[in-house]
Amino acid sequence: MSKAIKILSAIGVLLIALVIAGVAIIKSIDFNQYKGVIAEQAKAATGRDLTIAGDLDLSISLTPSISVDGVSFANAPWGSSPNMVSIKHFAAEMSLMPLLSGEIKINQVTLQGVELLAEKDKSGKANWDFGAPATKAPTAPSEGDVVLPVVNSVSIKDVTVTYKDAQAGQQYALKLDTVDLKSGGLSAPLDLMVKGNINNQAFSVDGQLGSIGAIGGGGMFPVKLDIAALKVAIGLEGKLGAPDGAPMADLKLSVSGGSLDETLAAAAALEPSLKGMDLPIKGAFKINSQLKLDGPTKISLADLDLSLGPLALTGRVAADLGGARPAVDVALKTDTLNLDELLPKSDKPAAPAPTKASDGRVFPGDPLPLDGLKAADAKVAFDAAKVIVQGMDITNVTLKLSLKNGRLSVDPLGAVVAGGRINANVLLDASRATAALKAKISGKQIDYGQILVQQGLGDMATGKVDVNVDVSGSGLSVRQLMAGLNGKTRVQVKDGRLESGALNIISTDMLNVFDSQDDKAIRCAVVQFNINKGMAGAHAIVFETGGISVIGSGSANLANETLKLRVDPRSKKANLATVAMVPVDISGTFAKPDWHVDMAGAAGNVVAGAARTGAAIATLGLSLLVEKVAKETVAQTDNTDYCTPALAGKKVVPGAMKTAEAPKSQSGSAPPPAPTEKKSDNPLESIGKSLGGLFGN
Repeated sequence: MSKAIKILSAIGVLLIALVIAGVAIIKSIDFNQYKGVIAEQAKAATGRDLTIAGDLDLSISLTPSISVDGVSFANAPWGSSPNMVSIKHFAAEMSLMPLLSGEIKINQVTLQGVELLAEKDKSGKANWDFGAPATKAPTAPSEGDVVLPVVNSVSIKDVTVTYKDAQAGQQYALKLDTVDLKSGGLSAPLDLMVKGNINNQAFSVDGQLGSIGAIGGGGMFPVKLDIAALKVAIGLEGKLGAPDGAPMADLKLSVSGGSLDETLAAAAALEPSLKGMDLPIKGAFKINSQLKLDGPTKISLADLDLSLGPLALTGRVAADLGGARPAVDVALKTDTLNLDELLPKSDKPAAPAPTKASDGRVFPGDPLPLDGLKAADAKVAFDAAKVIVQGMDITNVTLKLSLKNGRLSVDPLGAVVAGGRINANVLLDASRATAALKAKISGKQIDYGQILVQQGLGDMATGKVDVNVDVSGSGLSVRQLMAGLNGKTRVQVKDGRLESGALNIISTDMLNVFDSQDDKAIRCAVVQFNINKGMAGAHAIVFETGGISVIGSGSANLANETLKLRVDPRSKKANLATVAMVPVDISGTFAKPDWHVDMAGAAGNVVAGAARTGAAIATLGLSLLVEKVAKETVAQTDNTDYCTPALAGKKVVPGAMKTAEAPKSQSGSAPPPAPTEKKSDNPLESIGKSLGGLFGN
């Protein structure tokens, strides 16, 4: 037994002696002699010089360490600086004993004074492109699992990363003041703390990631980070990873900021095009959502809760950037959308739009920007309990939009406006060579009196209106669409009332002439045009009260934008026959309409102020002159019921008139003045501009 102990003791002494001798031998080696070898290997691999200016210092103990100073790696020959990478100081310390159990444990890594330059030249060539690597012999596959090192602490200070892109004219500077990583082991979580700035805009990251083993294992690992940048606080908590090599994420996201203007100003340091941008939405903002990433192209925000100034939205947003076209799917809801607050009027006068040479047409002939409809696919659903615009409340708003391969469908678009329901569906098909448009719009029992009150015109008229539009066409411009338009438009009012404000605008004498309640009651107002291949024919133009009727006829050519309309007012009572009812012919073009007072068609009503008739027509669209006949005249009346056929959808034409004696003056009649002609102030020009604006023209 004693002999065995002596043998083991001798072996132990021998091993200790060998270790001491080995340490002594290693310490006696000058590792600086290998700097040239390291540089040669780097040159062979990259074609660039690696310089180690300082000494390679190796400390041998139970916690051996290595350090080196003054390391630099050459830049590309065309680069803006001699070095691509330079390091002032690098040091690493590891534990020796864990190696006996096959564990690589690095106690600390220190990196200081790092400068990294990444740049592209004007041709787009990058300085990190080292060319094709030298041919190497195939490496035999390794046996067994790869041993991941355990790093307890990483300390990085004073790091500058500069990115220059001569081709794009961009430059960014990332400064890392401090990067601290700490972990208690391979299965322990990794604590993270980063402070720095990008283009002098400070940022920080503080939080915890999953363990090194989980991160390196390719599965999902936990994440909890607090990020501050660009005057914004961002929180991320959940799981992140790349199983099967595809990036995946399921994170609770929170974003908040005190001022969108301040964030925009800070972001302008990174993106100069944002400088000076004035957002209509002001104030603080907050976003809470569940962020999901499913592979490299699919991202979504579920359970979205967004507040931005006075705006509050909930819903979801998803995008798939893969495939032939990117696709988005959006569903949002809000209780109140106040456009008057979100889009306030500027005190500054609007800059005049650039003028183009006029071709005398109202409908633009410029090609519609339809290619944009083929750039992406989209599904959008929007619901609002109330939308406020120009002081008017629009309730129960719902919108569903679908865009697929250039085919844009809005179905439905619905809302309650002034107590009446509006429904619309629109299809714009740009998937074929010539775009096709179909539009149906209906409005039922819209209280136009309420709208007038909201616009400060409550003394004009009261009543409810029905609106129906059903049209279709095809073309590559608004002008082509209108030239081939088919369908019909109809506006209908029943049982309304003219108020004193409207009568007073037409004439100060109108209030005296329309002395009964029945005279002011609007029995009906109907305007219907049937459209066939761009020709809009007047199917019914009727305005009727208890005292007067106004009947219209004719057509409007949408192809060449010409007018051929006649507006014929008729008195229904003898006392109203003293009001001169003068037919008016409207001709010319949409851009320059002409009106002609038809004195021959005045049926004996002598007019001592026909020019005033034209003014009323041009400004209000009414064929009604309110001028008491100063001389003795013979008037005519028309008691035809125009409302019944008009409300029934039948075609309406002027009926026969009969003679009625009007009050006579003591001086007799006076000869009628010559017919007067006057041109209007282009009242139709805004129609074409509005249609063009719908498509961005």
